Amino acid sequence: RIDLRGKSIVRFEKHGRRYELLVNPKPAWRSLQGEEVEIDDIFEVFDVYENLSRGVKATKDDLEVSFEGLTEREIAVKILKEGKLQLTADQRNEILKEKRIEIVAFIHIHCINPRENVPIPKDRIEKAILDLGVNIDYKEEAKNQALEIINQLKPIMPIRLESVKLALKIPPNYTGPLYGFILSAGNLIQEEWLSDGSLAMVTQIPSGTQADFLEQVTSRTKGKAQVKILERLAE
Repeated sequence: RIDLRGKSIVRFEKHGRRYELLVNPKPAWRSLQGEEVEIDDIFEVFDVYENLSRGVKATKDDLEVSFEGLTEREIAVKILKEGKLQLTADQRNEILKEKRIEIVAFIHIHCINPRENVPIPKDRIEKAILDLGVNIDYKEEAKNQALEIINQLKPIMPIRLESVKLALKIPPNYTGPLYGFILSAGNLIQEEWLSDGSLAMVTQIPSGTQADFLEQVTSRTKGKAQVKILERLAE
């Protein structure tokens, strides 16, 4: 018998035959959600079974009929993508917990308390979600669920989905170290290299990250960068 502890089964049927593979549940799930995951993190072995729990392997003839010309790795990927991932209740609950963390993080980053123009603490967001009894779907993308939950939170707390547009002027000595950081922090709208070697940029970032962004720019340029808030954009 195969030891299934901590593992999941992917089940796939073709030409009246059933095929099963053993996978690591979290990497397999992330792959099915569209993330790039190393195939060796998903599969420890590429053995295909007719009945995995009983240790009965699929025959070479059956595999050839159903997956003509494919390598064992290609067969494994096809079964994962087109089959059904079997998750235990504990595995689903663990994924659900991680999904809730993602949702709370999205709301914390992208929303503010409009009365005070400050980010909303994560623990307050999580408590509000629990108090409302919001049903979180472990299969649904975190961003889509977060956007729906934001509307549900509006009657019970001050909250607004918002981004902020900033103009920056970075002195020549600091453009190299800061350029990548600014690009990764939001959406670059405009950039211009000035005659003195300085870099002028306009970028749009989630309002919830504004304080940390400004702190990073200030500390990395020793206070020599110029930053101006151009516009706050409700979304």
